[in-house]
Amino acid sequence: MTRMLAILGLLLLAAQPAWAQKTQIFLAHAQPQDPTSDTVAAVAEEFRRILNSESDGRLEVEIFPDGILGGNRDMTALAEKGVIQSALVTVGGVTALYPPLMVTQLPFAFDTIADAHATLDGPFGAAMAEDFKARTKLTLLGFADPGGFHVLTNLDRQVETPDDMWGMRLRAIPGFTPLNAMIEAVMARPVDVSSRDVLAMLSTGALDGQFSPPAVIMASGFDNVQKNATVLNVLYSPYVWVFNSARLTALPADDQALVQRAAQRALEAGRQMANRMDGSEQGLLGLTKRMKVITLNPSSRKLFREVMQPPVQDAITQALGNDRPWMDRFLSSLPH
Repeated sequence: MTRMLAILGLLLLAAQPAWAQKTQIFLAHAQPQDPTSDTVAAVAEEFRRILNSESDGRLEVEIFPDGILGGNRDMTALAEKGVIQSALVTVGGVTALYPPLMVTQLPFAFDTIADAHATLDGPFGAAMAEDFKARTKLTLLGFADPGGFHVLTNLDRQVETPDDMWGMRLRAIPGFTPLNAMIEAVMARPVDVSSRDVLAMLSTGALDGQFSPPAVIMASGFDNVQKNATVLNVLYSPYVWVFNSARLTALPADDQALVQRAAQRALEAGRQMANRMDGSEQGLLGLTKRMKVITLNPSSRKLFREVMQPPVQDAITQALGNDRPWMDRFLSSLPH
């Protein structure tokens, strides 16, 4: 806590009116800053490189990785308050501020990563970005690829049917309705754990398992403390890239446009990296060499979908309140 307060103090000092010709942009995320093994780190590094190069060093990006500024909700709050300009955070880190994002976490909504990109890059994603900007103090720069669909890992069970998950203690995101409902649908137990504490909880046995993409599993070391993995392809849960709207519009018009262009190019670089990793030692191929991996056949995946999707859809719709039309908009945007 002392370290975090000291960092925040330095950020506040740096955020004061121009004390130098250079403009610093603070970008936070919770992943290790290793652009060779983590898509979020790669996006952040490419964003830094592009801005520095194309502004002739006038725009400097300072990256704060590893959750050094707190959990995903903490980083979202810091960006909204303008303490930092930007953050790459999980969907669960933003939904307390903007609930409609929950609809993107409907289990088995997408059959392929291309389907997910088509929805998030299309009219649905554009409408959500516009509404997001109108209702918050943040601008949505886009969605960063997480490195694939979510895989279930656990210590000692070979999960092939929903019944195999009975009683398992699975990592949940504090206050994140969709994941809680999905875990409870298979009679498992959601346990709220911050992203910073998942590895420790898995190591001690306080958690039995968790959901995340293959690249995240290995980059975070989960494969060292878990033995089994089931390729459910249950969720596509991208990182949400936010930028403080006031801090963005305070930049000269040319620099605002450069930030937007650099973000889109960085996001595309992250997707290309995710595609390369998927068939490499850093993706699912590597996971099969480190863990006992079960890949569900279509009929087994359909069974999980039938068990998980309806209760999660109901839970999200109920949690949305007046924002319920966003569920219909999301469903109508899905490839058929």
